[in-house]
Amino acid sequence: MPTIESELLGLAGKAAVVTGATSGIGRETARLLAGLGAEVVAVGRKFRQDTLPGGVVRFEADVSDPGRAADAVAECVSKFGKVDILVNNAGTIKGGSLLDFRKEDWDRIMDVNLGGYRNYASAAAKAMVAAGTRGRIVNVASVDGISAEPGVLAYSASKGAIIMFTKCAAIELAPHGIRVNAVAPGWVDTPMGTGLLDASSRKLVDGRIPLGYIAPPEEIARSVAFLASDMAAYMTGEVMVVDGGLTVDISIPGLKYE
Repeated sequence: MPTIESELLGLAGKAAVVTGATSGIGRETARLLAGLGAEVVAVGRKFRQDTLPGGVVRFEADVSDPGRAADAVAECVSKFGKVDILVNNAGTIKGGSLLDFRKEDWDRIMDVNLGGYRNYASAAAKAMVAAGTRGRIVNVASVDGISAEPGVLAYSASKGAIIMFTKCAAIELAPHGIRVNAVAPGWVDTPMGTGLLDASSRKLVDGRIPLGYIAPPEEIARSVAFLASDMAAYMTGEVMVVDGGLTVDISIPGLKYE
């Protein structure tokens, strides 16, 4: 039974593909869309059976494989008769600077973070255009694609590229009525986001964020759902920053203007 919220958002009865859905933002997005009445194909490399609602279709794939991207979209069409929504979320990260980064690590990050988004956006957009569907594509970028942070060169480069990919795809697909937007999260409490933080480091990060805490992944999932919904019907090519105020705070502790 559709809820008032799902009717307002227009997500009930929509068919969605969500990548990187085994944990973190992807898993919470798949759960939220399903809870709002959407039919969901969740794409991931390895699922635990207890992490997603029973009605969600699990599709195991490495997003860097373009053939599997086409298969995932075809699975959505086969199961639900269409694809209305794509959420590109799967990603990977590895630290390193320009002076010491290994080519194989760079290539893997680009293959997943950028190539994976291309693979699924291309497959989904082709299916949407063929069916005359006024679809929605939401790409999960990062504030690291907007502001510089040392030590994550390849990851930041890939996320910056996703932001421009979003804008270019939005212009290309607008004549077909397909909206393309991005969410740029700050720190998120996921295995990839905070998995390496100890208690001291986490306190340091919390203190740097104006709202005072690292976001749980469900808070980012809500922003993704908004961009996929009818509430964002006149938005395309936009990047929604969801970072607790991190990137707007340029204050210098102790500095006083007198």
